Parts: sequence; structure tokens; C-alpha cells
Amino acid sequence: MSLPLSTSSVEDGVTDRPGDVPAGRGPWRVGVISNPLSGGNRRGGLNGIRRFLLDYPDIPHREVCTAEEVQATLADFARNDLNLVAVNSGDGTIQAALTALFNHRAFQPLPLLALLCGGTTNMTHQDLGLRGQRVAALRRLMNWAHHGEGEALVRRRSILKVQSPSCPHPLYGLFFGAACIFKGIQFFHSRVHRMGLSGDPAHLLILARFLWALARRQDALVAPVSTAIRADRSGAISKNVLLLLITTLDRLILGLRPFWSQGGGPLRLTAVSAGPRRLLRALPALINGRGTSCATPDNGYLSCNAREIQLEMDGGFAIDGELFSADPRSGPVLIQDGGVADFLRL
Repeated sequence: MSLPLSTSSVEDGVTDRPGDVPAGRGPWRVGVISNPLSGGNRRGGLNGIRRFLLDYPDIPHREVCTAEEVQATLADFARNDLNLVAVNSGDGTIQAALTALFNHRAFQPLPLLALLCGGTTNMTHQDLGLRGQRVAALRRLMNWAHHGEGEALVRRRSILKVQSPSCPHPLYGLFFGAACIFKGIQFFHSRVHRMGLSGDPAHLLILARFLWALARRQDALVAPVSTAIRADRSGAISKNVLLLLITTLDRLILGLRPFWSQGGGPLRLTAVSAGPRRLLRALPALINGRGTSCATPDNGYLSCNAREIQLEMDGGFAIDGELFSADPRSGPVLIQDGGVADFLRL
């Protein structure tokens, strides 16, 4: 009773299929990765996960703190022919896992991924992860993998491949952000994180801070960034942007869906220029992709879908919450469709 996933229906980067996962991939051999330094794991500890896995002595559980440790663990899992990897961490460790999987190709094919809510922001988990508290989610995963209990949903996503002159190798992830997103993450690490906030309360505070900065107009958080955008080899669009994001996620923090372009490729790009007009009327488009009559390029709003995007920009960028530098004098940042990965929902 297997349902193969269709690769032809991944055009927009979002494919959901209920029921069993692709043919020929079971029986499931599970490995678990935990980052003890991720926000949720650091606050709640890993003792619950460790105690639960005592009942599964054949399942390897590796605790990792660096990208190198993530890569080494995945290589070991591949050597032992594991085909389902549970990642108990935040967005940054998921990004490190995707980078290791796609750069080193130790697995053939890629394993099915199951994401546990172990971080602080957990934006990737909200869209693609297992529901509920970590131990309860891991219990459901084991019952499904070993006994077929529960109804599974596989979500297939295109993965961003990001190449920058400042990085020695390609980076892979699900969300790219620049301008106020880059500065907002810096604000989160310097101010909000120290307050002990996480999840939606932290997201609401950051959103309120952004709107306050936008209303004041003179604030470093919304200082425009000079950017040239080229999508799918079209002519470059030069803008001073307040906000720039590229993603294949269906929903962002707080359930936001700031996409309103149709067709094209799996990479969704949204940009807001400095001094946007009719901002209040354009807010529905920036919140849920609806009411887009005012969200036009002439008013300072750009939404498009593409397979390849080149950016020449000042300042840095973020991939799944991890910060990187960019210098247009060294060359453009290239974001491409890097392939697909399958995520399990239970």
C-alpha cells in the first residue's frame, strides 16, 4: 500500500500526499539527531528524549553542536543504511543537515526527514515538522515506523541552494532573508533572546518592533539596502529594499504567506522597496497573499516565482536564521532550486 510521490507536481515547491510514503523505502531504519544547544532543547533539556530512547537501544541518538558534527553523524547514518532521520533542533541545525545531505550525497536516495520542535523560532518545523511536544512526537514517529500506527503525510519541498563568494561551499535551506530580516535576526539575538522569549511571543515582539520602525521611517532596522534582483536571467531590477525574502516554505512565522505571484518556479521571492506606497492597503498581500491590487511594482512591492535568482546587494543575508556576509564587489549571491527533500508529518 505505497503511494509514490510525483516529481512532476513539485513546480511550486509544495507537494502534499496523504497515506504511505514512497514505494521501496521501508522498512524504516531510524536515527535521531539532537542539538542540545538549540533553544527548546536548552530550556527543556534532553533527558526526556534520552529516557524515551532507552526503550529503543537499536536506534542511534547523536547529540551534535556544530555543522561538522552534523555532517559526520549523517555520514555514519548513511553507512549504517538508515533511511529515516529525526532532527530534534532549531532551524539552523536543520539547515546544516540539508547542507550536509545535498553537498556530500552520502545517502542514495535521501532519507525521509522528521522534524521535532527543539529550537527557538521553529519556522521550518511549523510548516514541515511533527506536531506536538518533542517526546510525544517522537513516540508517534516510533509507533508509525515500527507498527504502522497513525496516518502519515509526506511533504515534499524544493530546497534552496545558495552560493555566495563569502562562503566556501553551497548552502542549502528553506528560507533566505535580507535587509530588515537580516537586521531583525540580529535584533532577536541581541535583545529578544536575552528576554527568554521564544515562539509566537518573540515573533510578535519582532513584528511590532518592525512596524514601529517603519512608522518612524528613520530607524536602522528599516534602513534600505541597495539591491539588484535578477530572476531567471531576466533583466536586473535595481531597488533600495526594506525587505527581501526567498523561500519554498508554504507558511512563515505567525502563519504569514506573503506571496501572490502565480506559476513560474519553486522559489518564491517577495521584496518591498524603500518608501512603499499604500502600505496599509498592501498589508493583506504581505500577510496572506490576498488583496493584491495595491501590491504592485509601481507601489514598491514585488512578488515572483523563479528557478534561479541573482542578487547583488550590500549587507548580509540569513538562511534559516543563520547569518552570513555579502559584498557585491566580490560577485552576486546566487539562489537556485537545489533539489527536493521529503518531510514526514504525523
